[in-house]
This record gives sequence, structure tokens and C-alpha cells, in this order.
Amino acid sequence: MGNGRMQTVVGRLAVLPPVIVHLLFAVVLAVAAVVGRNTNLESSSLALIWPAAGVAFLWGLWGSRTRADVTIALVSMFPVLALVNIVTGLSAALGLAVAIGSVVQTLVAVLLFRRLVPDLTVRTVGEYLRLGAVAIVACSIGALFIVAGSAVDGAADPVAAFLPWLVRHAVSLTALGSLGIVVASGIRVRAAEGPRPPLVSARRIEYGALALVSAAAYVAAFGATSALPVAYTTIPAHMWAGLRLRAGWAMLHGLVSGVFLVFFTLQRRGPFQDLDPSIAAYVAQSFMFIAFSVSAVLALSMDERRRLIERLYGATEEAKAAADLRDLVIGRMNDGVLVAGADRRLIFQNETSERWLGSGTAQPGEVWRRDYEVTTPDGKGLSEADNPLNMALRGVPTERMDVDLTHRSGEVIHLSVDALPLPGDRGAVVVLRNVTDERLHQRDLTRFASVVAHDLLTPLTVFDGWLELLEDPDLPEAERLASIERLQQASLRMRTLIRNLLAYSLAKEERLTATRIDVGRMVEGIIDLRTALPGTQLPEVAFDVDAPHAVYADERLFLQLMENLVGNAMKYGKTDGSGEVRVATTVDAATSRILVQVSDNGIGVPDSDLEKVFEEFHRSENGLSQATGTGLGLAICRRIAESHGGTISVRNTDQGGAEFTVSLPGTPDQLPEGIPLVVSEETHAAPARLRGVPAPGAG
Repeated sequence: MGNGRMQTVVGRLAVLPPVIVHLLFAVVLAVAAVVGRNTNLESSSLALIWPAAGVAFLWGLWGSRTRADVTIALVSMFPVLALVNIVTGLSAALGLAVAIGSVVQTLVAVLLFRRLVPDLTVRTVGEYLRLGAVAIVACSIGALFIVAGSAVDGAADPVAAFLPWLVRHAVSLTALGSLGIVVASGIRVRAAEGPRPPLVSARRIEYGALALVSAAAYVAAFGATSALPVAYTTIPAHMWAGLRLRAGWAMLHGLVSGVFLVFFTLQRRGPFQDLDPSIAAYVAQSFMFIAFSVSAVLALSMDERRRLIERLYGATEEAKAAADLRDLVIGRMNDGVLVAGADRRLIFQNETSERWLGSGTAQPGEVWRRDYEVTTPDGKGLSEADNPLNMALRGVPTERMDVDLTHRSGEVIHLSVDALPLPGDRGAVVVLRNVTDERLHQRDLTRFASVVAHDLLTPLTVFDGWLELLEDPDLPEAERLASIERLQQASLRMRTLIRNLLAYSLAKEERLTATRIDVGRMVEGIIDLRTALPGTQLPEVAFDVDAPHAVYADERLFLQLMENLVGNAMKYGKTDGSGEVRVATTVDAATSRILVQVSDNGIGVPDSDLEKVFEEFHRSENGLSQATGTGLGLAICRRIAESHGGTISVRNTDQGGAEFTVSLPGTPDQLPEGIPLVVSEETHAAPARLRGVPAPGAG
């Protein structure tokens, strides 16, 4: 039968209505009782086998799912067994005793099995042995009724019926009961999971050979006309079946083999032919049960072994998946993580740790070594004894230890380190958090405090002094006006400083949105605004704007950027009327980004300050006497450029003066992740919100 048809049959069996199942069990029970009654040996009323005991147990076990079904099963099996036994020659007393005993032993067996095996399965050797124990107890109770029936029937020795009943019924209940439970479990599994893959050709050949060998062995051992003691020669076939077949098929093999045994023994052939009929019945039943149990126990053991191996493979796969997930999560962490053994050999290190500490420190399995200089935040060297890893390996945990790492390249990384010893002296785990930005932020705050203390306190002192002077009622009007002008200048300086500090902070923290910006028109608007505002008139400057390329940037921050660069070029240019400021755009051949260049012909930047001019609050010495400033303008420009994924640099030109170059996105796909593109109307040259408002002061 093909897998499709087999699956159809299995599916139909799994969904049969209860009434049909009860009818089927009743028919099978009647047939089993008739078969048992027709296996009597000559000159003996003893049945060689009694399969009805196993069928009755399976019926009761199936019905035990509900109280109504188990009641129907127990009540229905009584008339079936009584009728079959009376019709086949037993007296009314014995027929009724057999029926009552069978019903009672079925009820006891069902109750005990449900108590000992709650899952109602026979999947292990232990469950098979528990079923055997249940069969002995239940059949011993049932045998009491046949003893009573024999006594009522007038038997000379009614107790003699106890042992035959016990053996026949216990063997049948154990063998057919276990086979039926395994088959029912298989039907449920097939209905839920679908058909199994078809057998390969080698297995088909092996199973065919097993069937032929088993048949030949039983014919040779039990079909012989002489009573040779060679029954044991069939045991290897049962071992073969138990080792190679699933439990259900191995049990079926044992049952079919028992049919051969019964058939030949009834024909008075084989090794039991010369025994007394009553003894032959016991011996045949015992051998059949032993052979069946050999197949069953071996097959159940092999099935259990297969399940254990499958669970082991499953657990291994789950552990591997969990380890992969752990490595993925740890590998993607922003914190560095490394694990070292007690011998200082590296066990694990994520990408972040390797990036900060350097790949030259160690590879997994290698002894950890230091490829950098470690110091405390105040610059003192950290000894090996105080190293967080070494301390953790000695059992001393470390929490939030601040250290500075200086690599051979000169790069300095500020880290906060947590190091914990692993249980059982198995090593240590070290977690690293990069606090470089926090240190820089702290440095910004320190500088900010210094600037506030100086640049804000000084104007306030001026305020106090000139306000006291203004309180003099005899102060001449000219001096009063001069004092007011000085107060206005001090107030302007304070406002400019505060505005620049806010702009510096927002250039890094504020959420950005990008639009397409016409650089040329934006710069023309800035020039018009600067040259038109009263009070900002500088010496005459010649402007040259050649910026045909558009950029994609945050409009407000780009305006801030160009205000600062153009303002710087104007402030630090020539003051004799020959000043020139040039704004141009080109395409970077290497990155396809737009390069915005702002140059002047002024005092330039000292070579020693070319890398420092973008630092917060830094001002070059040659510019101190020419223009006032806070030292934040170019730092703001750097933050704006970096927030757009670009860079800013400066160089001194051959003609004199400085040239600042900013790299910005020239296409939307060059924008950093997280900056959305806003489609807007054509960008205005200078937003109306800035008209009439002095631009934040540059460097």
C-alpha cells in the first residue's frame, strides 16, 4: 500500500465515531474468543492461547477516556464472552464465570495501568514491564472467578483452574495490549505528522530476508515430526527483529511467529509434541511470551535509544542556535566584551572589543597580551597587578574602572571597565564601555565653564562699572552716551557667545532633515544680508561665487555653516579694501560628494594651528588683534559637516589667505542613515526668518 493510501486509512481510523469503535471492538472480541476456544489440545479443555484477554483490555483502555465509554465497553463485553464460551461447549456456570472474571480483570488492568502509566503508552522497557506487572495482578484477580465457577460447576479441584487462567490471560493481555497501544500511538502520530519517508531498497531487502528466515526457523523447529529440543534456534530471529524493527513491527513479528508455534503445536509437531497436554500448554505459552518479549524489549530499547539520540541532536542544535544568537547579540553590542581563561588565553572577544583593543592582542586560544599603553585618567601608568583582567583572574571584581588606552598609532581611547571572575576559577569576563565622547563632552563642559567665567563675567563687570558711572547725575552727556555704547557692546558680546554655544550644541544633538539646496543662491543671499545690515559694514570685499552644484543638507544648519565660513573670510581678510572672498563647488572624483570651498586673501592660518582651528574655543594668535570671537564658529562648522557624514579642512593658499573645504552629500543616497529627505519647493536664497538678524559670530 502506498504512502498516500496508508495515510488515508490512518486518517479515517483516527476519526472514527465512538459507536463504530465499540462495534468493531465487540466483533474483534468475539472472533478472538472463538479463536481461543478452538486452540484446545487433545484430551484437554485448556485453550493454548486466549487473545480475548488482550482485546478486552484494549477496549476498556480506549473506553476509559470517558465514564460513559468505559461503562459501555465493560457492559458490552460480558454478553459477548458469555455467549461465545457457552456456545463453544462450556457449561453455563463456567461461561458466566469466564465472562465475569474477564470484565473484572479488564477493569482492574485499566485502572492500574492508568495509575502506573498516565500517558497510556508503551514506549519504553519500563512501561512494558509495568504492563506485565499489571497483567499478572489483574489476571490473578480474574482467575478467582474461574475458580469459583469451577467449584459451582462441580470440579473436583477447582483451584487447579487458577494457574492456567493466569498464564493464558496474562500472556495475551501483555502481548496484545502492548501491541495495540503501540499501534494506536502510531495511528495518532501518523494522523498528526503525516506519512514517514518510504523505506530504502536495502531496508526492504533486509525485512524480506527477516521474514523468510523467521518462517524457515519456525518451520524447521516447530514443524518437525520429531520432538527435538531446538526451539531456541528461533530466538536469533526475534533478536534480529528487535534490533532492526520499530517496536510495533517487532511485536507483530513476535505475534505472527506465535501463530506458527500454535499451529504446529496443535498439530502435535515440534519440540512440545511428546509433553503432557497440560504441560505443553504452559511450555508453549511461556516460550511464545519469552520470544515475544525478546523482540519487544529489544525494539523498545532501540526506539528509546533513537529518541534519545534525536533529543540529543535536537538539544545540540538548540544549544548551537542559542550560542549563535548569543554571539550575534554580543557581537553587535556597542560595548566591548572579552572572556579569558584562567591561563589568560582568550576564549571569546566581540568585534567592538577587538576594534578598541586591537587585533594584535590575541586570537582565541592565545595568551592575552597587551599591544597598547594603559594609564589612569590622570596619566599614571597602570601596573600589571592593577590591570582589571588580572585582578578578575585573582578573584577580585572591578567595576567602572576608568582607563586610557594609547595605541602605537597614537590613538587614545577612554574606557570604563567592568571585570568579573567566572565561577569555579574558570577565568574572567571583561566588559568595556567607550567613554571617549563622554570625556570630550566633559571637556566641553569644563571649557564652557571657563568661557562663562571669563567671557561672561568680564562683560558683567563692565556692566557694573559703567552702570555705577551712569548713576552719577552730574555725568556729562557725551560720557553718558559713551557708557551706554560700551554697555551695548558688552551685551552684544554676551548674546553672541550664548547664541554660539547654543548653535554648537544643536549642531550635534538636533534631529536633521535634508532638502536639496542651491549653494550659489544660498551664498548670494548670505552676502546680500551681511552687506546690507547696518552696523556690520566691513571694509569693501570683492565676492566671487561659482557654485553650480546643489547639495543635500539640513537647510538651517547649512545656512549656519556658510554664514560662519563667509563671515570668517570677511573678518580675517584684508582690511585695505582689496579683500576677496571666493565661494566655489566641485565634485570629489573619489567619493562623488560635493566639495564646497570658501577662500580669502587675508591673514591665513598659522601652520601650527591648521589642525587646531576646529577645536572648541581655539583662536589663532594672528587673529586676536584683527577681530573678536568666541572660538566656536569653526567648531560649529566641523559638527555640521560631520553630522552630514562629511569633513571639513583648511589650507593656506599660495596667494595668501586660507581656503576651507567642506565635503557634503551631492545625492540623497549619500545622506547618513537616519536623516530623512524632505521634498520642498525651490530653496530660498536666505530664509525670511533670518533677514534683519545678525548671523551668529564666526570663529
